[in-house]
Amino acid sequence: MRWLWLFRLRNLARSAVRFAWMYLAAGIAMCRLRRDYIVERQPGERNLAGAKRVAIFVHYDRRGRVHDYVFYYLECLRDVGFELVFVSNAPTLRDDARERLRPLCALILRRKNIGYDFGAYKDGITALGDVANLDELLLANDSVYGPLTDLGAVIARCDPQRAAVWGITDNWFRRFHLQSYFLLFKHEALASPAFARFWNSVNYVQSKRWVTERYEIGLSRVMMQSELRCTALYPYRQAAQALAAAVASLHEEPEEGEKPRAPIWNEQQRFAANMFEAVERGRPLNSTHHLWDYLIGEMKCPFLKRELLERNPMGVPALQRWETMLRGAFDYDTDLILRHLEVQARNRAV
Repeated sequence: MRWLWLFRLRNLARSAVRFAWMYLAAGIAMCRLRRDYIVERQPGERNLAGAKRVAIFVHYDRRGRVHDYVFYYLECLRDVGFELVFVSNAPTLRDDARERLRPLCALILRRKNIGYDFGAYKDGITALGDVANLDELLLANDSVYGPLTDLGAVIARCDPQRAAVWGITDNWFRRFHLQSYFLLFKHEALASPAFARFWNSVNYVQSKRWVTERYEIGLSRVMMQSELRCTALYPYRQAAQALAAAVASLHEEPEEGEKPRAPIWNEQQRFAANMFEAVERGRPLNSTHHLWDYLIGEMKCPFLKRELLERNPMGVPALQRWETMLRGAFDYDTDLILRHLEVQARNRAV
């Protein structure tokens, strides 16, 4: 039993260090007096004057590249009527990237990589000025591949009568919140004092945990406290319920005349069982990782998380099916993803 206590003490010590660092980083951030971290502004060929739909798109690449899958996303945003503010956290931007960005964007900002995406979103919102005049403001970033399907049809489903803030997916970790890789604010939310109050409160904190808990989770909480409904187009509960039903069906005997169900590998079986147990006990999963195949194959979710294919941090089995699944469900050019993954793999090998 001694080893068990040592294991618990080690975990407690690690948690204490993480919390100490999180609050230290927050304290340092609160002492900063800077209005923003923008180091370079460049006008694009588009115009923000009179725009009613604006997208702030956050980018990072340590070598200053803007990959083809990002340009495809930007082109889709432009084609459905969004004027673009491109905010890069990269240490530099390559000349070829700038040349391709200018015709797509109204404004290109490069900033110090301080405060993660929420710091970049804040600087983009500050650069816009009064957002209360907009019909829609979209916050998006390069952490996903897509859109895999018609973005106009996706945006059209975001009915302002049903919700003031829309996301693609939600998460129930800690508490309900919309995931911040895609947040669409309708006019009701943009005109609310709660919106301005939240972004004024955002500090440039160098702690990912702090940003997640205080800003990603906190944003949905602040909006809902002001009676602004937040809704996901592809909700976690729908995918989780489908998972529970699918796992339960594995234990059912096939009916007379029905073909035997195809066996699954032990690794997949264990992973599915662990997810089923989490759902049954009310422990939330990250649907963009654990339930990615249901989101893509059945719900036709228009985005796939980059981190899932780059690192697979949750150890999701049978991930090699992603290309076949995408080609079976959408017309999206999967070479955009493959080219990016190849570049990332070369960088890791160097």
